[in-house]
Amino acid sequence: MKIIGKFLIFIIGITSAAFSVAIQTGDTFFQNGNFQQAIKSWESELSQLDGQVSQKIDVLTRLAAAYQAVGMHSKVFNALSEAIELTQQTSDVARSAIALSQLSDAWLSIGDAEEALVLANDSLADAEATKKPSILARAANSQGNALAILEYYPEAMEAYKNSISSAKQAGDFTLATKAAINKLNATVYAEPLDKAMEILQETWQQLQKLPDNRDKAANFISMGTIVLGLLQTDKLIQEGKLLTKDSLDNSNNLPQTLNSSDKKTALLNTYTAFLKAAEIAKNLQDNRTTSVAYGHLGELYEIEKRYSEALSFTRQAIFFAKQGSYPHILYRWYWLQGRIFKAQQELDLAIDAFRSASDTLKPIQQVLEIGYRRLPGNFANVVKPVHYGLADLLLQKAAITNDDQAKQDLLLEAVEKAELVKIAELQEYFQDECVSALQSKNIRLDRLALPNIAILYPLALSDRLIVLVNIDGKFYQVVVPVTSEELNKVVGDFRLGLQTRPNNRFLYQAKQLYNWLIRPIESHLTNVDTIVVVPDGKLRMIPLSTLHDGNQFLIEKYAMALTPGLQLVAPQSIQWKESEILLAGLSEAVQGYPALPNVSKELNNIKATTKGNIAGNNIMLNAEYSLENFNNNLKNNEYSVIHLATHGEFDSDPEQTYLLTYDNKMTMDKLQSIIGLGRFRDKPLELLTLSACKTAVGDDRAALGLAGVAIKAGARSAVATLWFVDDEATSIAISDFYKELLNNTGISKAKALQKAQKKLIAQERYWHPAYWAPFLLIGNWL
Repeated sequence: MKIIGKFLIFIIGITSAAFSVAIQTGDTFFQNGNFQQAIKSWESELSQLDGQVSQKIDVLTRLAAAYQAVGMHSKVFNALSEAIELTQQTSDVARSAIALSQLSDAWLSIGDAEEALVLANDSLADAEATKKPSILARAANSQGNALAILEYYPEAMEAYKNSISSAKQAGDFTLATKAAINKLNATVYAEPLDKAMEILQETWQQLQKLPDNRDKAANFISMGTIVLGLLQTDKLIQEGKLLTKDSLDNSNNLPQTLNSSDKKTALLNTYTAFLKAAEIAKNLQDNRTTSVAYGHLGELYEIEKRYSEALSFTRQAIFFAKQGSYPHILYRWYWLQGRIFKAQQELDLAIDAFRSASDTLKPIQQVLEIGYRRLPGNFANVVKPVHYGLADLLLQKAAITNDDQAKQDLLLEAVEKAELVKIAELQEYFQDECVSALQSKNIRLDRLALPNIAILYPLALSDRLIVLVNIDGKFYQVVVPVTSEELNKVVGDFRLGLQTRPNNRFLYQAKQLYNWLIRPIESHLTNVDTIVVVPDGKLRMIPLSTLHDGNQFLIEKYAMALTPGLQLVAPQSIQWKESEILLAGLSEAVQGYPALPNVSKELNNIKATTKGNIAGNNIMLNAEYSLENFNNNLKNNEYSVIHLATHGEFDSDPEQTYLLTYDNKMTMDKLQSIIGLGRFRDKPLELLTLSACKTAVGDDRAALGLAGVAIKAGARSAVATLWFVDDEATSIAISDFYKELLNNTGISKAKALQKAQKKLIAQERYWHPAYWAPFLLIGNWL
């Protein structure tokens, strides 16, 4: 929800007449959409305000609005925090209500609706104390926005109703219309569609009466966007890609279909709204708004498959976006242009347009991910479709290209675009810009000479499965005619079967997946002994070691490792004689988790195995393994290997992802910071072992978190479990893993784990993959 269009008017309404020329100049810049110049004017004035508290508050809130407009999110919060502190010092409830309302909107823009609602409620309380309808209207609108995002639609509509009433009482019909548009948006989700269409017509008539200005253009775009969303949803329903309320017993919050009359009205209103917005914005020389309006018109015609008109409007959108520095909207129109060319089967033109979209998005991708990192859907709806869309087209062209070097160039570029997605996935999951910073220091595996190593790089596209394999720096592509929906169904059933010990029904999916992922590339694996997998999407939920060729599991033929992306700390073997190992774990039941009785045996076995082979080892068991003790131990000692035999939960929500200590839960952020305390902070931890963690069945985001744990912890490699394993089997497998590593000079971690797993497979009691398959080697396989 846009929050900057009306904000300045509220500030001007309560400011003193003694404002300087610099502030007024900034107001003009802001109203004209020149936010950077507004910032310069106000920052200059702010530095000269000494002791003028009210004016300082007004400048800070102005700056926050401008910072918000250009995506400088940290500065938004800093400015508003300072403004609110000053309002508290002066007991200025009017300015407090304004600043709190704006801070609520700022929290909403990064997806924290709960905090936004608390602040909106505080703003409303202050606004009621002022008895000023203009301030009440803004506070109620902010409250409605937060309630709507939290899906409290009836309460949101009541808040918008109050905002409309107060705005009209204040004579602010622009805000009244904005609140009405917001109410329409909530109504679409909460009420029957005919009710929404009724409100649409009422709001449309109200909007038409407003004078032509930037706020009117913005409101036209807001209304048009809501209706465009209805049309896009209706298109997906007609294509069978979305369920409807009727198909699920009228469940709430599911999309509704438009009847022919409603669709005609929606099309006409959407077209008119965007066209009028473009006309107003062009007259005001507002290139950004003009670009947005034309871009949405392009999307409207794309829905109707009228590609010639869609392309014409999209080109105008690109032209106006280029008149200023607007990469946040420019990439969208390049992307739209690419989709149109693709629909017209113009492959080369589509690739060029998608390249422009990808190249424009890449420099601002971190702003999107970090600035809005808690806002669901930003990655799935923005970053992935652009980069994967380009990768898809490049792979199509590579498949029909005969020149070997040109084919390699296309495949390499496709992989590079897919890598942008994989880095963004990790960054979005861990909500940590440091993830990409860490990876930027790494090397690309596909650019190394790796004898006997195959890098398996599957890409699950909507209409086909691409199996890429890199051997000695050269990519090979196989196209498998399996849709992502078919693949995901088989993978989901396979994961359930892998954890169901009484039967072997999992073998059906194990063979099917082998035929899709391995058999097409077997001819390239003649001299390979280790496969490094870069899993994609739902494939993260299963260990590919369990694929079956009809005679044996894949792990029985190849050592296996996985990495969340091709960027990896330079592979190297552990120098055991120079290493110290920390062994920590819980054998007792704590915090509601069951006991792990074999942990003590596991730790002692590893200690006995490593004795005499390494520089030193240290055990922390049960009460000794408290969060504070672990923190202090890492602060004062240097370890190359850390082994944690404790319950671990990997969840789709990173805040619910943790490792258990005796007295607490250690989040991934905490693990990262504690490991960073060690004296090896300038070099990576060699190995992190998590021997009792699990991910939820069917949760590929949780599996992503597990796959990224080595990167997050700053380790060269990690051994972790995809699901909870029989305690005794874990002890056997992990103990054998360390024995193989320490007793066989030069053996890789991947082959050590392979040998340990094959020993379990050889025992009838542990043949089922439920016992041996969840052990994953992540990262450096050497």
